[in-house]
Amino acid sequence: MGKKSRSGAQKSQSIGTPTKASPNGKLSAKNSPKASPKSTPKGSPKSTPKSTPKSTPKGSPKRSPKISKNAKLSKEQTFRSRVVHTLDQLRNFEDKQGEDDKTLLGGDEELGRYIQLIAVNNSSFTGSNKKFKPRLLDIKHSLYQAWQKASVTMVKDFKILLVLKDADAGKVEPEQIVGESEGAPSPTIVTAKDLKTKYKAFEARRAFISDFSLILADDSVITALPKLLGNKAYSKVETTPIPIRTHANKEFSLAALQNHFRKIYDSKLPVILPRGTTLNIHLGHLDWFNTEQLADNVESIVNQLKDSYKIRSIFVKCNDSPAVPLYYNQDVLDEISKVKEEKPAVEKNNEVEIDGVKVNLSAFDSALAEVADPQELKSIFHNKVKSAKRSKPEEPNSAPKAKKAKA
Repeated sequence: MGKKSRSGAQKSQSIGTPTKASPNGKLSAKNSPKASPKSTPKGSPKSTPKSTPKSTPKGSPKRSPKISKNAKLSKEQTFRSRVVHTLDQLRNFEDKQGEDDKTLLGGDEELGRYIQLIAVNNSSFTGSNKKFKPRLLDIKHSLYQAWQKASVTMVKDFKILLVLKDADAGKVEPEQIVGESEGAPSPTIVTAKDLKTKYKAFEARRAFISDFSLILADDSVITALPKLLGNKAYSKVETTPIPIRTHANKEFSLAALQNHFRKIYDSKLPVILPRGTTLNIHLGHLDWFNTEQLADNVESIVNQLKDSYKIRSIFVKCNDSPAVPLYYNQDVLDEISKVKEEKPAVEKNNEVEIDGVKVNLSAFDSALAEVADPQELKSIFHNKVKSAKRSKPEEPNSAPKAKKAKA
């Protein structure tokens, strides 16, 4: 060990400047050579190891950067910004389509600028029953006011039809019904008797109904209108009658009629609930509202649908544009997949006993067996009973039949 230290000292002295020895023969600390980085051994504790991290180790948690309050958007603000951005993109798309697809006749590009919401439900909106009454959704900006203003330059004028009871037709004038509703036209008043007699013919009734953009009817006669107007009137939202209250305390009330008319005209949007899982909602024309007004209506409608149904997804589109997704509910999608996994397998064939033999019937045959006469089942399913008897195993304890002896 001593030899190695001397050699190391000699080597260091030969490289560095000569030093003076102390009287005791030892090098003084003052005159000791300064260790250069090159002369310092690699294993020296004074040297800093290369693997020493300058910052915190990789495994230690890093502090997340501070987010300003303005950057923390709530879900409502995020959805609102998505709606506004989507509506702006649809507007730009339709503007470009209008420039590219101009025709000599014109008017085709205007049809493409009508906008609608498409909501997909987890199950049927109405179940197995068909509903003739439309549902009224709350909106902030009136569709009918904008429609009325735009109809000045449209081919079809905005007209309102009001169906009253025969006894109430002479109790009110059309001008009185409008009340304080801004820009609302005076409605045309007809009675249920007029629909039975004057517009009894199919062609006359269809031409009369198609002339109106909003049809209101006394809630006491609303149930009789499907037969009077026909199913064709209920295929469109604008020709589907909307029930309105005209009575208070079992008497005709002009104030009640005016109040309900104003509510529907100023802040309601009718929708026809389908028996399926897809709902289309007419929002109007892109030129009738600015982007913020459309976003207000969309946001209000989406919130009402989410509260009332198990909505899977919601899209927005124009007539000639692709559908753009606005909302989807992952919880509902997970619920659907979970139900499919937990749902037990349904047997395709049902076992029914006919003429003492168990016969496997399909779903259609089992439904037929339920409505058929029990005494006729053997003849209806003769072939199935015959094949079931052939495939029936013989009982082991059954003794063979003895042959009759010849006389």
